[in-house]
Amino acid sequence: MGWRSLLRDDPLPWLLERRDPAVRAMALRSLLDRSSRDPELREAQQRAMSVPPISTIIGRQRTDGGWPGPTLHGPKYESTHWANLLLVEYGVDPADPRIRRAARHVLDQLGSPETGGMDWVFGRDHGVSCFVGNAVRYIALAGYGADARLEPLVQRLVRDSKKFDASCFLNGEMPCAWGYARLIWGLAALPEGARTREVQRTLRRGVEFLLSYRMERGAYPTDSTPSHLWRQLSFPLFYQADMLFVLRAIDAAGEIDDERALPAIAWLLSRQDPRGRWAGRSPYADRMPSRVDASKWVTLQVCTVLKHAFPENGD
Repeated sequence: MGWRSLLRDDPLPWLLERRDPAVRAMALRSLLDRSSRDPELREAQQRAMSVPPISTIIGRQRTDGGWPGPTLHGPKYESTHWANLLLVEYGVDPADPRIRRAARHVLDQLGSPETGGMDWVFGRDHGVSCFVGNAVRYIALAGYGADARLEPLVQRLVRDSKKFDASCFLNGEMPCAWGYARLIWGLAALPEGARTREVQRTLRRGVEFLLSYRMERGAYPTDSTPSHLWRQLSFPLFYQADMLFVLRAIDAAGEIDDERALPAIAWLLSRQDPRGRWAGRSPYADRMPSRVDASKWVTLQVCTVLKHAFPENGD
């Protein structure tokens, strides 16, 4: 059974609309398997770089590669760390010199004695795997996955998993599903040559944690109630995670075909509308540099997960 047979209608014409080139480019790449030399994909990618939301974020970049703010992390959702994270989620061209300069800036800042104002993370021996995983991902995707300066961040994630099971002071020192999802998200972006045995074991440990609970219930360890975000479909998210994001992380680790993911996938399918689309929310829209169609992005992401979980013959 291929993924398209699970759709109530075909959302591809909607996802491929030229008026939303960032979604179009990612749909061509992820759903239609167009190569980087495909003229339609190249045209869509070039347009995506020159219009909002990508152009709005890049337009605020400083000459040193960072974004305005006293630290990498502040102000929340607006400064350097968040800008890099958003650009990756929007499918920015990772080879663009501005994107590579941004990644180098973060590496330089994290290598300084003040760690880019992130002492509240790196002054502790574990925790906040969500921040570290996100940083590893956007740095790796910009072409610095094998850079020696990234290795301390990778080792931090390995240690967070191996010694602390991704526990975090922000989750009452309990293993954190958000942290594990972002940890996997980061390590899965490393190039093949940087995926050591330790990294591979860490990825397997993280996937096992996320799948060992009933994901559709969100009953992971916490000192509070599950987040209201868990059973929403939101875009973009930052350090948070919902069911769709956890499935995306498991997919990035190459384990979306694990049968324990099926109940969560079935829940996703139940949220599909008659047009083969999913309704998305944007809970942090008021703090975003540009508005985006959350439903389009969520539908694209769900379809990508489905495509990998239920490949067509020959995929």
